[in-house]
Amino acid sequence: MASTPTANIQPSAEKSQYHHFIPRFILRNFSYKPPKNDKNRKQYVEDMLHTIDLSGPTAKIVDTTVASTLGKVDMYRDFAKAENQQGLEKQLADLESHAGRVVAKIRKGFEAGNKDVWITRLERDTLRKFLFIMKYRSSNMHKRFCPETFEDYSADDREELLEYIRGKDFEKPIDVWFDNIKAMLELEMDPGGNWMKEIRKRAYPADAEWFVHHTQSMFMALCTPSEKDDEFLLTENGYGIHEGPVSGRVDPSTGEFTATSYTEYHVFAVISPRLMIVLRSFILPDPMEDNLQGVREFRQTMYQMCASMHANPNEAHSILADLPISRATNSYTKLMGGRLVLLNGEDGSHRANHRFCFRFFAVATDHVDRINGIMLEESYGISTIVFGSRTGAQKILESYLSAPLPAESSAESSFKTVSGKPDDPRFIFLQKLEHVAKQIGSNVVAVYRTINNTPTEEEEYEEVARVMELTPTEERGEHMQLYMRLGGSYATLMKDMEQARNMMNMRIKFDVWSTGLNEHIRNNIRENLQRIFSQLPVRRVWYYLKHVRNIALRDRSIEGSVICEGPEDVIAKVSHVIRSEDIARLMFAVILNQISLAHHPDLELYPTIISEASWRSISRSKQIAFSSAGSICDCGINEIEQKARLLRDKLQKPDYLKTFANLFLPKDAMIRHPLWSDKENIEMQTRFHTRIVFPGLVSKLEEEEDELDEVLFNIAYPCPSPFYVFNNEKKTIQAYQWINSMVR
Repeated sequence: MASTPTANIQPSAEKSQYHHFIPRFILRNFSYKPPKNDKNRKQYVEDMLHTIDLSGPTAKIVDTTVASTLGKVDMYRDFAKAENQQGLEKQLADLESHAGRVVAKIRKGFEAGNKDVWITRLERDTLRKFLFIMKYRSSNMHKRFCPETFEDYSADDREELLEYIRGKDFEKPIDVWFDNIKAMLELEMDPGGNWMKEIRKRAYPADAEWFVHHTQSMFMALCTPSEKDDEFLLTENGYGIHEGPVSGRVDPSTGEFTATSYTEYHVFAVISPRLMIVLRSFILPDPMEDNLQGVREFRQTMYQMCASMHANPNEAHSILADLPISRATNSYTKLMGGRLVLLNGEDGSHRANHRFCFRFFAVATDHVDRINGIMLEESYGISTIVFGSRTGAQKILESYLSAPLPAESSAESSFKTVSGKPDDPRFIFLQKLEHVAKQIGSNVVAVYRTINNTPTEEEEYEEVARVMELTPTEERGEHMQLYMRLGGSYATLMKDMEQARNMMNMRIKFDVWSTGLNEHIRNNIRENLQRIFSQLPVRRVWYYLKHVRNIALRDRSIEGSVICEGPEDVIAKVSHVIRSEDIARLMFAVILNQISLAHHPDLELYPTIISEASWRSISRSKQIAFSSAGSICDCGINEIEQKARLLRDKLQKPDYLKTFANLFLPKDAMIRHPLWSDKENIEMQTRFHTRIVFPGLVSKLEEEEDELDEVLFNIAYPCPSPFYVFNNEKKTIQAYQWINSMVR
């Protein structure tokens, strides 16, 4: 564990504690009791574990106590507090106690030979929360948050985290981690699902979304080996491992791998050597739901879309897609005609008294070997593996080490692949496993693939790209400068352009697939796809949106080149003043509104503030004006948001708006549009007043200010131009001064 600066440590009488990141109740399922000393039959005997110690230059089998295995001293201790520094560990212990009872219920049913086990919704939700927190509290996550300062935080969400902590009392990254864990522990997971809104408000948004995704986009199943000699391993990082592709790039100068995208098809939680919880993504085949053609095709399209987001889509498939599991049955539906229907008295709402029936699915040796293989593939950087029996461990090691190498184009092509360098950690790990196998009586020899050190075509291109990176900024074209401002480089250019085309093809496939469905459903699909795309690198979204505009407006004339220039370029120019998580959303808003406005050039979006003569308003104008980007108060630019929120509060008071109208607006100006809601009228007024005081509002803007005004207030958040309303520069300046005097 990283040391904590003395200046941040509060004096405390509390003693240090050994904190397990794998709870004792799980470890005990792997434990055994050593025989007592014949001379002292009352001697206390600790629960012991069979482990593989990988920490030294050679691996060895070591028997360790449950009390001292898979944990760290003071891992969850909050040294910044003057008292109750172990409070988080106590809260974790409470959750472990509740989850432990559910796991014990499942294990007892399994050991009794039952085919299934029933648990309540509360028990299921407790288990789902526990499983995510097990992943989130792991040693890998501790490494992510352990830097002593935020300046040293280097995970791929660095900018987003720095934006999140602004204005908050966090002193170190680990404070954010503790706060997130605390928020999840204290969260009440109500049957109605309001907890999803609450956690998004309470915790760091990216990790809150991860929590929601983990609990809502996967179903839970129970697996046991069908062969009596097969067992599951428990690795130090086992609760943080997933099955699914991880794409990224390796820095040739340092050898450091940076992940750019990953997909979780399966997540594993070992309960005992003979029992495992598996979480399976909803995009993988489901025998029950796949009877419906529409559902099956939708699932297949989503599956292909996830694969297409990776560097090598043909290798980005699940190696456990054929795992013979399905979701739990329940007490409120029944199967009729190949589909689930509600029982009498049920209205589709989730209730606390609902119960779920989980089968114990027997999985063949092939699947057990694949799961253990995934665990071992991710064990090259850890120090401890726990196993149930020597016989089981020998079988696992022999299967993994001797397994034939998969085809290079398969999803398993990276398994047992080493660089050939003597200090390669994966190569060293395979040697250690060979040594351990010999200790337990095996002569197995590791079969592995050594990658060719000859540069691939892509690596050669990256080398050329690195040389091109040395080109002075002023000599790069404007297009390339914008792309690089969004985080791109010459090395990523071709891949991003290719993936943007794949995104466009995916969008077209979804539109074709959904033809004939209710338009509301089709719009929901498009919005969900937009949310998914918005999480991709923003430079890729930038290219994708150029394709969208090109297709939508190829028969229409708009200013500038359709594919090369557009309002998204202005967003790229000013991206340094926009929160990183809002850049893609804002780009989507300006492109979708630009397309709508181009298709309806005569549409009057905001006649209401100008003259009572313009009373017509149609649903399309409301949609363009209010739906695409949302509120100006949430535009993603801090200075604008702060001012807009103050103005919105002022506009709630009739005296403010009345005084403003008397001072600056024509006598026939219609302040409130009769076909707009109160909220929409306030929003339009907020935009207009914000636009009046926009000059100089964002300190980091220089020559881009006029361009942002045009894009922000004519396209993303449409509202009238002050010069058009006042028709007088002097009055515009007076309004600017008056508003700033009223709203500070």
